Amino acid sequence: MKDFAVLSPTYWWRAVWMTTLRLLRAIVRPLVNVVRSLASRSMIHPLARVDRNVKVGRGCVIGFCRLDTMGGTGKIEIGDRTIIYNGVEVLVHGGKVTIGSDCLITRRVAIIPGGHRCRRRDRLIREQGLECADIRIGNDCWLGYAAVILKGVTVGDGAVVGALSVVTHDVPPYTMVGGSPAKPIGERTETGD
Repeated sequence: MKDFAVLSPTYWWRAVWMTTLRLLRAIVRPLVNVVRSLASRSMIHPLARVDRNVKVGRGCVIGFCRLDTMGGTGKIEIGDRTIIYNGVEVLVHGGKVTIGSDCLITRRVAIIPGGHRCRRRDRLIREQGLECADIRIGNDCWLGYAAVILKGVTVGDGAVVGALSVVTHDVPPYTMVGGSPAKPIGERTETGD
């Protein structure tokens, strides 16, 4: 009997409905991004997934990325003149991600302010719920290729996070960090030419 469930009318109507929704999203998303770009005087890629709980500052450039609150209560705020390249993912179930002004966030960076609880052995991980903590990225920061910023982290103003780094603790201002887990590897001390 289960072999014939695929042929049921309910299955086919659901498949048609889901396909229709995907097509509508593909048509509407670029239009919404154009309106949002004009409103904030920023450039947002037409196919970028920018959720409704995302506040974009003026003069930002946002590539083909995913800034998503995943239907939750989270918020994302992006300061003025920040550049977010293609492939960046900011996934916020709850809590808040604040990205300062004049930041450079390069390709494949992941900013994840939450994760599954997993301490108890007597329950499945998916049944233990989520833990969320705010993430703050200061002004004039540079996050290198495929860096990962985890929950509860504050990246200070002017900090540099190296490529492929996993940031699990706060980064002081004007400090360069790298590695997994990220550790200080230098400071931005030079001024002038």
